[in-house]
Amino acid sequence: MIMMNKHKQNEWPITFKNVGLITLVIVGLSLIPLIFFHRFYFLDDTQRGAIGQWYEVGKLLSQGHLPIFNAAAQGSGNYLAEGQWGTFSPLVWLIAFTVYHSSNFVIFSTVFKIILLVVLGLGAFFLAHSMHVDKKYAIIYGFITPFVGFTLFAGAASWVTDLMVSALFPWFWWALRRFLEKNTGPILVFLIGYSIITIGYVFGTIMLIMTMLGSLIAFIMNKHWQSVKKTVLLGVSLAAATIAVYLPGIAIATVTLRNTSGIFNNNFLSPNLSDLLFSFSPVGYSEMNSWWTAGGVTYMPFMYIGWPLLLIAFLNFKAIRSFINNHKTDLIQWVVPFLIAFLLLFGPDSVGPLRFPVRMMAYFGQLLLLMLVMVISQVGLTFNKARIWFLTSIVLLGTYLEVSNTPARLKSVLVINLIIGLVIIAIAYISSGGKKFQYKNYRFNIKKPAITILSLAIVISFFLMIVQQRTIGRQRDSIQQQHITYRYVDYDMPAKKADILNMAKKYKGNTVVLGNSSHIIMGNDWYVTDNDSMNVYTPVGFKKFSDDFRGGDPTRIPVKHYNKLFTLDKTTQLPLVDLLKIDTIAVGNEDDKKIYQNLIHRKNVPNGWRLTSYNRDFAVIQRNVSVGQVGSVAWSSLNSIKQVANNNYQVKIYVPAHDKNEKVVFSRTAWPGYHVIGHSAKLITPLRGYLTQIEVPASHVTKTITLRFEPPMLKPAFVLVVFSVVFTLSWSLIRMLIKVVGRN
Repeated sequence: MIMMNKHKQNEWPITFKNVGLITLVIVGLSLIPLIFFHRFYFLDDTQRGAIGQWYEVGKLLSQGHLPIFNAAAQGSGNYLAEGQWGTFSPLVWLIAFTVYHSSNFVIFSTVFKIILLVVLGLGAFFLAHSMHVDKKYAIIYGFITPFVGFTLFAGAASWVTDLMVSALFPWFWWALRRFLEKNTGPILVFLIGYSIITIGYVFGTIMLIMTMLGSLIAFIMNKHWQSVKKTVLLGVSLAAATIAVYLPGIAIATVTLRNTSGIFNNNFLSPNLSDLLFSFSPVGYSEMNSWWTAGGVTYMPFMYIGWPLLLIAFLNFKAIRSFINNHKTDLIQWVVPFLIAFLLLFGPDSVGPLRFPVRMMAYFGQLLLLMLVMVISQVGLTFNKARIWFLTSIVLLGTYLEVSNTPARLKSVLVINLIIGLVIIAIAYISSGGKKFQYKNYRFNIKKPAITILSLAIVISFFLMIVQQRTIGRQRDSIQQQHITYRYVDYDMPAKKADILNMAKKYKGNTVVLGNSSHIIMGNDWYVTDNDSMNVYTPVGFKKFSDDFRGGDPTRIPVKHYNKLFTLDKTTQLPLVDLLKIDTIAVGNEDDKKIYQNLIHRKNVPNGWRLTSYNRDFAVIQRNVSVGQVGSVAWSSLNSIKQVANNNYQVKIYVPAHDKNEKVVFSRTAWPGYHVIGHSAKLITPLRGYLTQIEVPASHVTKTITLRFEPPMLKPAFVLVVFSVVFTLSWSLIRMLIKVVGRN
């Protein structure tokens, strides 16, 4: 038996070679998906959400405006309340400027996401170094962590804001440790924390809070009151920023689709605890419901954490108690965020507004791998036959569960897991002090164990990335039938801005798309054009509007809702298409195909409209004469009302003398925040539950009435952001002055 125990801390310097190696490996691994599918980093919500959103933010900033509100994005457009528009985030502003001036969105998205993967890996490496992890395992942790299954296949492929906050998470923890333990100033940790919070992705904010809570508890238990005070002061600053980002959304929650307070479980994107038993395998698939479910299995390796997990079989368990006693502070700091990640990950799929618990997998994977390399570095590995049998048992159990979910992949799973097991045995043998390999008459001497372990780790990582990605992007072909691959949502958004603008030429004015086909401008891509559209992406939605017409999807509206557009409203006797100020309608060749067929044969084209173009996917009809700008007056009970001004935040009208109360309806979603100025006019119940409506009292003279919008909690949010920044700067300045005075 060969054993090695390590109880004292590992101390080693960070060098350019370490950073360069990690960067090189991450870039190399991140390029492998592009070999099989060149749009891997430009899929799903990146296409229909992030790119167009950033483009719009860049455009607004170029015009001197912050992303706060857009009246023309009906059912959406409440940017401040949605939280993810980067209203207070200089980091998002920088990204948005870059997107706005980009000509090829696929290239931008690919480069940007690979940079984020590198940022994540280096942050993990620096964090591991701060926790005294052995150098070789800190390096391995650095280039393994970015490729946790959920991080790569959800964050990097689609949910880029998830990737952004998970990439910054280890940097925040590293900066927090430096701030609390090495007496550095608060600026760096504040900047990273502020960036995570103002990106607006709530799961990142939750993990930031839990990390700070873990540190606070650890230092209270150790009675390290100076660190407790610093944690509280930093918490005050970051809490102000958090409230500023999320309070506007909470203020309007009652009218949104997210107005839920209960706890529910439909097993949607909610993994099982047993999935962890094959989380060492890059081709293991979970039995959880999702958009990609087939036969009860989600064919995405969301539960893959990393092949190094199998090193657990060789841990020197006898030294664990000593490790716990000597590293209580680090363990408490770790266990609090790990516990919340675990509870949310394996809990119900809806906890109030929090949905899709698998999102916590990005952090759960980071934290589990971190603890593994910490323990290995401090207690060492034990290598003997009993441990090999222990490893074999774990691999066989995991393989059985893995194959049970996808029996068609039996042979490939066996081969892949066997190779992983052999590499784990080799690494454990070398790490525990083994110097020689002998097979029959061949003998190999290991002169540089650390380099050998790193080489094995890099080779196996590249091999596993290739086998994980080899069938990506395939649909309904023989390989997919044999091996079951990942089916990504690619909306066929053109890579180039010029091509999107060219597609937009057939649409005029306010445009609505009915249908699920991807052969059209999708979601937030409309922001790249000069057209308004209610199809822009919204994560919250206006519930009454969604119930009546728009539907619950973030961007798509069913074809069957076409007839609703031309059905007369009972109160106004106007069709909904007029009340919404729609100029162009694209109708998909799907669902009720009679609507599409009638239109292309010029049957049932409404009066005042004409068929302007069609192809096998969509028929496009347009008004002969536009009915006006979105946000303007849509109807009034007094015909002689005159509109004199209409912009994003207000509408001004002249109301002539009238002898009874009159009503005016605007083509504006009735978000909380509207108020009326002039002649005792007031807001009344929105038409159809979602179109802003006012009542004007009787008057013998002409009156000027102004409908104005100010997002709830806008001013308090700005005050909180200013307080957060000024508080931190003042605190930092005071620290500097105290140091100077102390020296003198």
